[in-house]
Amino acid sequence: MLSLTSLVHPAAAAEPAIFPDIQRILDAGLIRVAIRAKDAAPMIMTNADGSLTGSEPDLARDLAKKLGVAAEFVRTAETYDGVVELVARKQADIAVSYLSGGMQRARYVFFSRPYIQQSGYFFYNRAQFARIRHDYGVENVRAIEEIANAPELYVGVIGGSVYETKRKRDFPESLLRQFDTLDEMVKAVRAGDIFAAISGGLQVDYYMRSHPATAIYVAIDQDIRQPDDIRIAVRADSPNLLRWINLYLENHVGMLDDAEIVRRYLNRKKEVQ
Repeated sequence: MLSLTSLVHPAAAAEPAIFPDIQRILDAGLIRVAIRAKDAAPMIMTNADGSLTGSEPDLARDLAKKLGVAAEFVRTAETYDGVVELVARKQADIAVSYLSGGMQRARYVFFSRPYIQQSGYFFYNRAQFARIRHDYGVENVRAIEEIANAPELYVGVIGGSVYETKRKRDFPESLLRQFDTLDEMVKAVRAGDIFAAISGGLQVDYYMRSHPATAIYVAIDQDIRQPDDIRIAVRADSPNLLRWINLYLENHVGMLDDAEIVRRYLNRKKEVQ
């Protein structure tokens, strides 16, 4: 016969089962986060002691904390495409590495909702464009593509980034030059080794503000802006982790302002100096 107490206070139900792809991470006590081996300030930076700082590792650590595990960074990939491959090959659970989505990449991994809205910036050598404008009578950079017998112009991109495809689409007559870092690429534009380059606006803005004299030699074309939202890559066998990450981004991150990120890490840089 059931007692009145058992009716009022029934036995506690078993805790609901956690999704297997999330339980795997909880059991391990850590989430493996792929991040590009080379720095990309202010998103990815390496301190003098070898530790990681910047907006991306800061975000990854907070995500891991909210999930209840530690973040373990995997920095074996030299390119952004390589970072995505680490996730696709299950050598990392996620990638928080200033990643654009991209149709090719989305064949191998899931991508979260965007958490940074930015544009790809096209920047060029001022002196070279002045000569082209004088010799060919063009008024803007895009018009160069319409010149018959136009001069051969090199446009730089970071190797293994989505900007390889965007350069081919938007400037099909240009010649490609790949670089490992933005610093090398901007210096090549400034020196006139290449005519122009394309890269993420957040990183370009941070570089230009950190090196203000560059603006004497290099200009950003304000009319050429390519939407380039930043997202987290997630293993294809982890759809529930993807849903959790999207909820985390919605509730705790929102849409980050790229200009605010630049200001925040410039201020930190000044404090260290």
